[in-house]
Amino acid sequence: MIEISLKDARNVILDAQGLRTSKPCKSVLDVARRIHNIQIDTISVVSRSHNLITFNRFSRYEDGSIWDYEKKGVLFEYWSHAMCMMPIETYPFYAWRRKFYPSPRDKKWAIGHKDTIEQVYRHVKKNGITSSASIGEKNPESTGWWDWKVEKRALEYLYTMGKLMVAYRKGFQKYYDLTERVLPAHIDSEPMSDEDATDFVVDTSLGSLGIGCYDDIRTYHNKLPSQKIWKGRQDQIESYLDQRVKDGHLEEVTVKGLNERYFVLSSNSEKVQSNSTPDEIAPVKLLTPFDNILRERAFPKRIWDFDYKIECYVPAPDRIYGYFVLPILDKSELAGRLDAKIHRKERLLEIKALYLESKELQSSDGLERLKRGIVEFAKFHNCESIAISKVRPRKLTKLIRSLISE
Repeated sequence: MIEISLKDARNVILDAQGLRTSKPCKSVLDVARRIHNIQIDTISVVSRSHNLITFNRFSRYEDGSIWDYEKKGVLFEYWSHAMCMMPIETYPFYAWRRKFYPSPRDKKWAIGHKDTIEQVYRHVKKNGITSSASIGEKNPESTGWWDWKVEKRALEYLYTMGKLMVAYRKGFQKYYDLTERVLPAHIDSEPMSDEDATDFVVDTSLGSLGIGCYDDIRTYHNKLPSQKIWKGRQDQIESYLDQRVKDGHLEEVTVKGLNERYFVLSSNSEKVQSNSTPDEIAPVKLLTPFDNILRERAFPKRIWDFDYKIECYVPAPDRIYGYFVLPILDKSELAGRLDAKIHRKERLLEIKALYLESKELQSSDGLERLKRGIVEFAKFHNCESIAISKVRPRKLTKLIRSLISE
């Protein structure tokens, strides 16, 4: 039994995730292989989440270039935690996962639109790479969200069922083609066995997080795989983990101050026991709400006691912090939050509100780390100026504005 402190557990997780590590990622593919799934999201008040997730782990990342890796065939997108980008070599797991689709609702829709689905499939087969904009007539009343035209929904159905893949994107527009024409020839298209899929869920979850409890394994790929394998039940998941401890694949970890049972891959157990302290002078990182350590809100609450809720879906009068608030990672702590908006034409980073929640971040050294992190964030967005409105604590407003403008 390995025993570590809560602070050590945080360091282990951040090191495994590539957020605070002596061995940073050297490419976009490195990021995907390290954390397994990079969540795609549409919100663009700042750079979209898949870009921020990658940038915070690979500092030389260029905004939007993740799609180049999809076009090269080394990453692909499919349903994982949500819609995510994954390394192409993991395709067989998603072929296994696909057998649990379609949902009853989608199945009912497909039965009623069998002819349209067949027509769309024949169109792609004959004409090659196809976007939804190139087929069918646009619904003039469409909001662009879930009231898709029937051809778009047919493309998505065929994609979900594995008949099509996304060959590439332009901007945020998907371009589809037959799976056999997109999937590289050296990648196995057959689904994993149930046994291999079970091991895959555990190994990728624990490998990506460093350590994890049953709930982390239950949710890292979202709940569908664990529901199908273990009925989502804690006792069944932990029983399986105990078997893997007995056969030497895993080791159990006790985290002081936490009640859950934690586990680590035996191949990584030395890292857990000898983890290093994060760089004391490293700049802060501004994390997207869909970062892998934040997207399951119970996780940052349990590990960092950081209570977070994305408020863009909350009516404006009911928001506490702001529309799209980015948690601030300072060293190994979630130390505050920042509500930002990028004005692209003006090349301006507007910080609508800045909340510093840790005393250490409010120190002179902490403010220097904050400044460097904000400046790097602005450079990533190609911004030439930064404007700061509300600051909490208020007494730091003048100092922070002066510091950022230097």
